[in-house]
Amino acid sequence: MIHYRVAAGSAASLKRFRQDEQGSILLLSVIFIFLMLMMGGLAVDIMRHEERRVQLQQTLDRSVLAAASLSQDHDPEEVVTDYFRKAGLLEYLNDINVSEGLNFRTVSADAEADTQPFFMHLMGIEDLNVAAGSTADERISNVEVSLVLDISGSMSGSRINNLRPAAQEFVETVINSSDPGKVTVSLVPYTAQVNVGPGLFSQFNVTQLHSSSYCIELPDSVFSTTALSQTTSFIHNGHFDPFNSGSASLFNCPYHTANRIIPLSDSTARLQSAIGSMVVGGNTSIDLGVKWGALLLDPASQGIVQGLIQRGVVDDAYDDRPLSPSTIDTLKVMVVMTDGQNTAEYKLNNGWRTGNSIVWRSDSNGEVWAYHNRSNTNEDYYNASTGRWATAPHSSAVRLTWPQVFARWTTDTVARYFYAAPLGGSVSTHESNMLSYVSSTKNSRMQTVCTAAKNAGIVIYGIAFEAPSDGQTQIRNCATSDAHYFNANGLEISTVFRAIASQISYLRLTQ
Repeated sequence: MIHYRVAAGSAASLKRFRQDEQGSILLLSVIFIFLMLMMGGLAVDIMRHEERRVQLQQTLDRSVLAAASLSQDHDPEEVVTDYFRKAGLLEYLNDINVSEGLNFRTVSADAEADTQPFFMHLMGIEDLNVAAGSTADERISNVEVSLVLDISGSMSGSRINNLRPAAQEFVETVINSSDPGKVTVSLVPYTAQVNVGPGLFSQFNVTQLHSSSYCIELPDSVFSTTALSQTTSFIHNGHFDPFNSGSASLFNCPYHTANRIIPLSDSTARLQSAIGSMVVGGNTSIDLGVKWGALLLDPASQGIVQGLIQRGVVDDAYDDRPLSPSTIDTLKVMVVMTDGQNTAEYKLNNGWRTGNSIVWRSDSNGEVWAYHNRSNTNEDYYNASTGRWATAPHSSAVRLTWPQVFARWTTDTVARYFYAAPLGGSVSTHESNMLSYVSSTKNSRMQTVCTAAKNAGIVIYGIAFEAPSDGQTQIRNCATSDAHYFNANGLEISTVFRAIASQISYLRLTQ
């Protein structure tokens, strides 16, 4: 057996080695220092990640808000891109999505960046991506529409039959897709004149000459603005037929009840019923249709609307309309449709508008006399029925007023039988003495008021429905842009109205 002996000094050293812990503390310290460095490195990586995330998110938020603003004239995508370019973050911008209609704009964008961690890659994490996204949406909560429709004589037959359902569907889409109280539609049918109806007529300084129709003659000076004075004196357009139609039925002012303006209504049934009952006939005055349509969108007309509310024509829920876009977000739209071009608008001259006429009529025998003060004779009454002169009309004859005369006979008939026959001269000369008309200035009046409406923030859609070239030109120039102009034929009119309505109906009025 072999025995080992350990020296006493060596044994003591071995014992001390077993009891000494400094080695383990040093190792633990190294481990802790490494962990602290790692934690600090992770914190640095996380801080860099968060800093970049905040930078991206704030840039996204600011850019999409600016791009979504409806007052923003620049391309929304370019607005977002420009924000990132100026922030030095353009390389991180990914997708930009823009959805917009007539009264809304939604812009969304997202960005992503790799912060390239300094320390996390030691843990096998090579990428530390930052992702951010933002969406901004601006919508207008109130909509006011003027629907200006041509019901002149050329609209008869298939044209009016195609227009009626198209316009009715338009009204239904615009009103029924919105919350109650947010949308109003004014219906403005026009021919050679615009029958404003007794309620709207009463809001202006006009002496009523008859009760057959309610058209107001407007001078050239009022077309430079969308407003219309309630104090300026205007003339009540006569109830007369200047078209030699053979009967007193084709009046310059469209007298049928369904042809009257319906101002600021939210009743789908009422508007659709009026559209379905419109009666065509007469000349075309697009300028007058646009003027009255723009007036019913002008905030300066609030006093007029107040008067209509008092007369029960407009619901009192709309006592603040037409709304002012400067105080309440409001979309104002005018849809102007024509199948023709501006023609002549007729007016009765002084001496033929009001008062007693030269005509007597007997109900008992139907004979008619025309009085002319002739020299060297006392036979001043011409019997238009017999062609003979007499000293007096039949004892049963009653003197008619000029409104009564023109309600019964055309201007051609009056000129032919009550003037030319007894006095001689041409029928056209006598008729021109009775009538004046506006024709040569109507295109310029139309474009002037269209410009005023567009400058007032009204969006104008123009529809040329099987119209001649000049009508197409005028309606295109009136529209807000070429994108707001439509040229329709036949059943295409429904597609056009549907397209316009769909843009407006994007709005869900919940504000």
